Amino acid sequence: MDGIPPERTVTDSWPALHGRPVLRRTVAVGLVLCVSVAAALVVRGVNSLTVGGTGRETDRDRAERLAGLHPSQHPGAGLYYVPVGAIYTRTADGTPIAYLHYRIAGKDVGLGDFLRTYDLPAPGATAPLPPDLTAALGGDEPAEAPELPEDPEPTPTPTPTPSPAATADPAPRAPAAPPGLQAADADPDPDADPDADPGPDLADDTPAPTAAPSLTLTPTPTHPQATRRIYVATIPGGAPGAADIYIRATG
Repeated sequence: MDGIPPERTVTDSWPALHGRPVLRRTVAVGLVLCVSVAAALVVRGVNSLTVGGTGRETDRDRAERLAGLHPSQHPGAGLYYVPVGAIYTRTADGTPIAYLHYRIAGKDVGLGDFLRTYDLPAPGATAPLPPDLTAALGGDEPAEAPELPEDPEPTPTPTPTPSPAATADPAPRAPAAPPGLQAADADPDPDADPDADPGPDLADDTPAPTAAPSLTLTPTPTHPQATRRIYVATIPGGAPGAADIYIRATG
């Protein structure tokens, strides 16, 4: 063709000629798609491992679980509270102990909702806070506050334990001879040997009466449970239902 350079002819549009530009574009687009799909799969796998799994348990989780206020211990509540202070440690003898501090703002939710969420009773009489609780939290805890009533300890339930079963009565024996009638006075057996030993007296073989079975009550042993003490202090000048909740739990 006149006026068209040899390197710019129509045949240059085919990928088999002059460096294959169309093939390069196709390979580039394919690589981008492959990388995008691989990245999406990696992100989805990471999310499934982290969101679906339990993850690493923190000291706050341990403290909440020891106090019985962990979300997993109250399924279906829908709304849970996060402590502003949580300490989990052990005593000198190795007993786990937890200190928790919840602050209820009282705007949208208040103390009543907190108690309903965790199935707690209403506060009772005022009691002093334990010294180790105030020392552990190290804040502006009051010296005393209304304390929630403790859960009643389970009483031992007696379990009846039957005594060994009474033995069955032996087979009935022949009645003994009436008084005054000796074996010699009875009708002799014609086939019996007169010199044979007549045997023991039947009257002496009467079985002794057996005692009725009795029941022995054995108390069921109780297992030690976690001890929890909860104190509720209202916030002066706060909204209705606003309160500070302090918890000491051992187990």
